[in-house]
Amino acid sequence: MLMYHRVLTREEVSLQSVQPGMYVLDNVFAQHMSFLKKNFTLLSLRQLLDLWQSGTWNTRARYCVVTFDDGWLDNYRHAYPVLKKCGIPATIFLPTDYVGSDQWFWPDQLAFLFNVFAGRKVTPEAVREIGQVFTEYLGAQGDSFIEALERGEHVTDRIIEQCKHLPIERIHGLVATLAARLEISMPQERVIVNWNEVREMSQGGVSFGSHSCSHRILTTITSDDISAELAKSRQVLLEQGVNYVPVFCYPNGNSDERIQRQVQACGYEAACSVKMGVEGPVPDNKYAIRRVGIHNDITSTIPLFSWRVFGPSSGLA
Repeated sequence: MLMYHRVLTREEVSLQSVQPGMYVLDNVFAQHMSFLKKNFTLLSLRQLLDLWQSGTWNTRARYCVVTFDDGWLDNYRHAYPVLKKCGIPATIFLPTDYVGSDQWFWPDQLAFLFNVFAGRKVTPEAVREIGQVFTEYLGAQGDSFIEALERGEHVTDRIIEQCKHLPIERIHGLVATLAARLEISMPQERVIVNWNEVREMSQGGVSFGSHSCSHRILTTITSDDISAELAKSRQVLLEQGVNYVPVFCYPNGNSDERIQRQVQACGYEAACSVKMGVEGPVPDNKYAIRRVGIHNDITSTIPLFSWRVFGPSSGLA
C-alpha cells in the first residue's frame, strides 16, 4: 500500500511552504502511476479488504493500493485526472471538518509564517521577539530554537515535531501569537477539497475513508474525544453520499492498542498507520496497516521509485 499526500506542479512548490516529505511533482506522479499499471494488480482498498476477508489472496500476484492522506485540493486538480485516465482506483482519507473550508493545518500555518520570516531581513531584535514566543509556548525547548535562529538555521521542521506533543489549543495559541508578533496575516485560500469535488471523484474510482474530524493527534486527546472523532467523521462521510470505505487513517500515524480497539468498536474494518512496510495475505494487524510513504525527494525517478516500492519486499499490498 502506497501513501501519498500532495501532488504539485513545480511552480506550486516554489510558491508554497511545503515540507519535502509531503509532496510529489505532478509529472513524477504520472510516471509512478504508469509504472504501477505495468507492474502491479492495482486494487481498491475495498477489494483489498475483501481479499483478506475471503482468503482468496493470490500469492503469485503483485497487489498494490494507492492512498492519499488529508484530502488536499491538488489531489483533485492533479492526481485525480491521472488516476482517471489510467483507470487506477485510489483512496483519500479526509479530515471532515476541513472539507470545503479555508482552514489550514497548523503545520502548514507554521511553515508559512517561518517562510515569510525567512524572507525578511532578520535582526537580533526580531530573533529575540520570536524567541520569547518559543519560550512561552515550548518552555526550555525554546532556548535551543533561539540559538538555532541566531545561527541562521532553519527550525520549521523541528518546531513542528515539537508541537506534535502539545495540546491543540496550545498549538493554535503559538500560531496566533507568532502571526501577531510578526504582523503577518494568515492566508485564506482553500487548500482542501470540497464535497462537490469529493462526490465527483467518487464517480471516478476514488473512495474515501476517515482521517478524523479535526486532524488532532489521537494520542494527545481523551478517549471520549477519540470516540467523537471516530463516530462523527464516519457519520459525515456516510451522510455526504460519497464512495465510502470503512477504514480509518490515524492523523500523523499515532495510535496505540487502546485507540485501535476504539477504532474497531466504532465499526471500522481496518485502519492505516504511517509505519513503513508491506502487508501480505494475512495482515499482522488490520488496525495498524503498514504503508510505503512516497515523496518527491526519494522517488523523483522511476529507478528510485522502483527501489522504494520493491526494496522492502518482492511484492506490495
